[in-house]
Amino acid sequence: MNKVKGTCAPQHGWWQKPQLHFEEEQGTHRKVTWLELFYDLVFVVAVAQIAHQFAGHLDWHGAAEFVMLLVPVWWIWIGGTIYNERFESRGLENRFFFFLQMLAVGGIALFAHHGTGENAIGFTLSYIFARGLICYLFLRGGYHNPVFRPVSTRYATGFILSLVLWTISIWVPAPGKFLLWYGGMGLELAAPWFTLKHQSALPRFSTSKMPERYGLFTIIVLGEGLVGAISGVAEHHHPSLDTIVQGALAMLLSFLLWWTYFDFVARRVPRPSTRNIILWSYAHLPLVLCIVAVGAASLNLVAGEPHAEMAQNVRLLFAASVAGVLCAIAFLETRLATAAEEPTHPLVSPLLKVVVGAVVLGIGFGGLPGSAVWFLVCVLAVLALPPAYGAWVWFQKPEAHDAGHYVG
Repeated sequence: MNKVKGTCAPQHGWWQKPQLHFEEEQGTHRKVTWLELFYDLVFVVAVAQIAHQFAGHLDWHGAAEFVMLLVPVWWIWIGGTIYNERFESRGLENRFFFFLQMLAVGGIALFAHHGTGENAIGFTLSYIFARGLICYLFLRGGYHNPVFRPVSTRYATGFILSLVLWTISIWVPAPGKFLLWYGGMGLELAAPWFTLKHQSALPRFSTSKMPERYGLFTIIVLGEGLVGAISGVAEHHHPSLDTIVQGALAMLLSFLLWWTYFDFVARRVPRPSTRNIILWSYAHLPLVLCIVAVGAASLNLVAGEPHAEMAQNVRLLFAASVAGVLCAIAFLETRLATAAEEPTHPLVSPLLKVVVGAVVLGIGFGGLPGSAVWFLVCVLAVLALPPAYGAWVWFQKPEAHDAGHYVG
């Protein structure tokens, strides 16, 4: 399809019509707004509530509940972010719709504890409200922008069918309720794939703003690792030096995960095809799930005695989550555009993450060493390899410094 051309005509009314953004076509830089940063705060609360519940139920059942609760939160954030990427305005309606979404996510945070049990109806209604609002916003965007209408129609079809299943789930007991949730989420996640042809005619996504938005959400979930480490130490009423060291080691792990994501993924832009953008976006889901799981496992790990034998469920979850983060980052690297001056090797760099993830998994499932402190030391020693590789190739190739920024 032919690419639509145009500009964002200035609007001065207090309630503005949604207009497609053409800044990427014009080479204009877009920044994350204060409103978007404020919007993210309510997701901090929702993620924290879900992580806290998971930390108290580290088993397969708890993991299934964790996924069922966190995926809808992530998907709401994706919907609000993509809509704003396409139709952000300076009118009051933009703030009004953002604040309504925040109220809905606040409801999700409120009902996240026992969100698959006694609070399931509250969680479901909050999700229906949030996604129903986002569906309306996309339809509104299509109404005022005919070129976007085929996309908004396909979005709305998947979203509305999903909301029907979520609504029916209110009267269906478990486990049928959760099958309806999963079915609804599947419909919503599938909807964008039916818009590829039509999105190819739309303006490209911003290469300045989109990676920054995803990076900011990644920072939010990385914060759960820090919260878990510090809360784990706080569980000891009179923490010993060994316990404090254990907490510091768990914090160091979050530092290394931040370093790996932001040096290898966030400083580069995804390749511009719509198919690739969707893959890049969806690959952040396992990344987010695994990072939050690391935080939940960290709390349990640090709350235990430093030199006591680790609980098997904590050790396995911790190792599997760290390995999952590394594999997600490796896949994300394969979705990125490569500048001529890019210092990292397109095969060696992602493969290194996969190998390190496999070693961490081996440390966890091998059961040695048994104590939390030595387990953390071994994991950190291996996890330091990707940041070390990144720093080495970066400073070996000074010409790359003008092609992108070193996150540090």
